[in-house]
Amino acid sequence: MTAPGPFAFDPDVPSHVRTLERLETEQVAWLGTIGRDGYPHAVPIWFLWKDGRALIMSEPATAKVRNIRANDRVLLHLEAGADGEQLNVLRGVAELSPEPSTAWLPRIAEAYTAKYDAWLKRLNLTTETMAERYSVMIEITPHTLIAW
Repeated sequence: MTAPGPFAFDPDVPSHVRTLERLETEQVAWLGTIGRDGYPHAVPIWFLWKDGRALIMSEPATAKVRNIRANDRVLLHLEAGADGEQLNVLRGVAELSPEPSTAWLPRIAEAYTAKYDAWLKRLNLTTETMAERYSVMIEITPHTLIAW
């Protein structure tokens, strides 16, 4: 079965506007993949929203990378918001970039550092050392938005 085309956010739909704002500012989301046992697998991730896709650096030997190799259908779920009432879930497909995370740095380092610098410092990392360690770049293209 072929997946639908990429999701287009409509600037006239309030839930689309709120979701896009959150994708650009939220620091943690949950990535859901399908495990080899057929059950969902969810992990918190850091991500960067760029050009209509979520970009996630991952260590290569993780369950999420293994799961995406077997089944590219994923779910990106934002936290419930300060009031616990904001639902923002993107369903889509994931692709493991043929380029390592370090090759992406000229395109994303400035934004990634701006978003995660304080957290990286607490872990004694920089964006560059993060990209070396988390060398697999996962690109998520959303196809469906569930939000209210």
